[in-house]
Amino acid sequence: MSAEKLLTNRRAWDKVAGLFFSHSFLPVWGPFGIGKHAAVIGPIKGKTFLEVGFGSGHSINYLVQKGARKVYGVDISKTKLDFAAELNKVPITKGKVELFEKPMEKRLKLEPIDTVFSIYGFGWTIDPKKTLANIYSYLKPGGQFIWSWDNSVFSVIHEEAGKLVVSGSYHEEREFIAKKWKGVPVYLKYRKTATWFRLLRDAGFMVDDYMEPAPIMKKDLTATYYTIRKAERIPCSAIWICIKPK
Repeated sequence: MSAEKLLTNRRAWDKVAGLFFSHSFLPVWGPFGIGKHAAVIGPIKGKTFLEVGFGSGHSINYLVQKGARKVYGVDISKTKLDFAAELNKVPITKGKVELFEKPMEKRLKLEPIDTVFSIYGFGWTIDPKKTLANIYSYLKPGGQFIWSWDNSVFSVIHEEAGKLVVSGSYHEEREFIAKKWKGVPVYLKYRKTATWFRLLRDAGFMVDDYMEPAPIMKKDLTATYYTIRKAERIPCSAIWICIKPK
């Protein structure tokens, strides 16, 4: 695990976090929506949850409002921690929410968790094997790990002048530093869908379901990447529902 990469990404998220506080939290699972939470996350009341990459903290607050017994959250960014802590000030004082400012690659000391989830967060990991081992260790036997991320095919296609253009090889997995992502450098690795399935299997998970939903929201979010024309033809989001065997 590279300390330099983690530091670069921490600095990036501290700077740009506010640009994402209105995006991708429960009950919406991705940029264009992927359906109601109940069909994905299951029962909430009385359950324990961990959100990996909690962002603004809105998903955590949503679960508390729906009757979750305890919700934990981990995120690398202090900016996001401060925002989420303010949003969840009351449930934090009541002991229903606990937040950690740490990389997801670092193991936490937690009670056994019913559901770990991540909405466009887990895919940023610089060490998926370590992060998945952590998540697996947090879950009760029979617990679930649910996460969403850009569909790998969607990632290599852009819209240019009204046409969809293949901008990279689907087969070529690559780590890169996006030097001008939202004006700051950030590390990211592109992986094929098959690689994600293999990583989940090797970590011990059973993939119970895999979804590639059509968009619900019908407007462009960016000029060339998150466009509705593209999302209506290629699935934008992928969601994995994974189970830790009993």
